[in-house]
Amino acid sequence: MPAIAVQLAGLSRRWGQLCAIDEVSLSIQPGERVALIGPSGCGKSTLLHLVAATLAASAGKVTVDGKTVGRMSEKALRAYRARCGIIPQGCSLVPQLSVHHNMLIGLLPRWPFYRVAAAALFPYAMERKRVRNWLGKVRLADRQNQLAGTLSGGEQQRVAVIRALLPGPALVLADEPSASLDPSTARLVVDLLLGQTHPATVLLSTHWVSRIATSVDRLVGLRAGRIVIDAAPDDVSDEDLTALYAGSDELR
Repeated sequence: MPAIAVQLAGLSRRWGQLCAIDEVSLSIQPGERVALIGPSGCGKSTLLHLVAATLAASAGKVTVDGKTVGRMSEKALRAYRARCGIIPQGCSLVPQLSVHHNMLIGLLPRWPFYRVAAAALFPYAMERKRVRNWLGKVRLADRQNQLAGTLSGGEQQRVAVIRALLPGPALVLADEPSASLDPSTARLVVDLLLGQTHPATVLLSTHWVSRIATSVDRLVGLRAGRIVIDAAPDDVSDEDLTALYAGSDELR
């Protein structure tokens, strides 16, 4: 699936007097890896929701491959979201279903009806080897038949990450994908998201600047809903990061 280009123009999101995103403009090229950084509450998650079209803008627009998201029909929106691999904060798995079932859920929006019906009737006959191979990438191949609710928080997060990558998305939107993981596993997940295992455009939020800086094309720093840094990692100094995270101890 060809990677997506994303443009944000004068994008804002308000809740009453609170302005979470304040006139943000940003251009992301197909296949580019971009990290959103900044202290908690700066607008990173809100920006990801706006790009994912799960939240409407108060002003400005999001454009993907030349099409304005806010003007898309419901059918076009579904098609766009089906091209996205979305990794939200926290657990997004269905605890009562097996890991295999949860992985298939990531494929359903891209499947024709007859495949969806077959998956409902014979789930373990569908994509079994492919799912197992992806689980093996995050050291969970032996958990394929286990109920998702019995996994640890870190294991569930790993499943959520590869579920988003399994269909071959054109755009990956990841909100703190390594937050609940130990350093070794977090490195594994970051390498999957930002490495050359897939051609998708990637936009992720993180505080783990020291570990992802060598794997992304750009760092975009947000503070109080505004972009204050937009540069290649080599062009962002320690002083820039200290100023961005002033008053916070979250920088890693």
